[in-house]
Amino acid sequence: NKSPAPPATLAKELEFPDPPSTDYNQRAAPAGAEEINKRILDPEALSNCQAHIAQLREKAQAGQITIGDALNLAILEEMLRDPYTTIKAEDLQAGSSYDIPKLTQQTFGKLRASDEIIDEGHFIGKALGEGMNGYRPIVELMNTNFGIYGMAEISSCGNTYATTGGDFMMPVTIIGAGGTAPAQSLGAEHSQPFHAYIMGIPGLKVCTAASPEAAYGLAKSMIRDNGPGMLFCPVKMMKDVKGSPQLDKCLPLNRAALLHAASDAAVKEGTAVTVLTYLHGVKEAQKALPLIQEEGMDIDLIELRSLKPLDKETILTSLRRTHKLAILDESTYSGGVGATISAMVSEEMFNELDAPVKRLCMDDAPVPYSLAMEAAVVKRDA
Repeated sequence: NKSPAPPATLAKELEFPDPPSTDYNQRAAPAGAEEINKRILDPEALSNCQAHIAQLREKAQAGQITIGDALNLAILEEMLRDPYTTIKAEDLQAGSSYDIPKLTQQTFGKLRASDEIIDEGHFIGKALGEGMNGYRPIVELMNTNFGIYGMAEISSCGNTYATTGGDFMMPVTIIGAGGTAPAQSLGAEHSQPFHAYIMGIPGLKVCTAASPEAAYGLAKSMIRDNGPGMLFCPVKMMKDVKGSPQLDKCLPLNRAALLHAASDAAVKEGTAVTVLTYLHGVKEAQKALPLIQEEGMDIDLIELRSLKPLDKETILTSLRRTHKLAILDESTYSGGVGATISAMVSEEMFNELDAPVKRLCMDDAPVPYSLAMEAAVVKRDA
């Protein structure tokens, strides 16, 4: 073979079809989408969907939309925006567990919105095939831990763009509720840190959303992305937390969010700490914040909305202020998100640290159903 060897830089170039810095607000909608919708969708079903969307947008503007409804709104809007978008879920026609796929089958029919059997590998695999053939599939998982049964297919989603030399895009979005909240009593199978399990899959963007604002904006971006991604939302906050997402706005898939900045006085006195967290940890940290301040300390509270790629810039900016780092981690001591971040900070930002990185994470033991035993493993406050 006389073909020249490919450049070494090509490997990294084939990691993601769309660069992590992509602004999805600038991505044009497919031409003729409105005309296609009118031609292929039942007029009454379309009218019902548009009325439902209007109700959800009113809730959003009033600050009363839940995480589940924010995801539902984003999905319906994106499926109307792009007729090549599909969705798959168990109990889809009934809205699944949190109304995330509500009205999708009633509006778009059984081919674009399929009610799937209890076999996650099967329908994630179907999404993989659709992604290779020009469609833009969404997979909703009732609990993201069920994705364990589709691990091989998720791995293929992440690798396909590179293994085909960039010939096949893989615009697959997997969305679901997951994580491990204190006192959730869901047992070992439903309480695993699947977000940590998949961080090592090449080519896969991994995001988290602990608010309706984050869920809506990240879902819209991930659906528009030409590569695969998985969006995790906190299982115990899907219906309780309400907010006001910025409508029609896509959020970046590579940025963390500074939710609270430590006071300049605390920084000056050396009593400020950078706290990195995500999923249920966001609510837990916000609850603890007044108590921390009462003790004369303060925190830069950073929500890790992108676990991969990791927003190192935001972490470094905060560490230059506080010089101390604590990670409130919803994954295990071994192989967890906190372990990865702690290693990165120690290797790349060591000179900014005045103290060792501290992790509050789950024990390596399976999460028990018993509340007393669960507390010993999860280790965080409700």
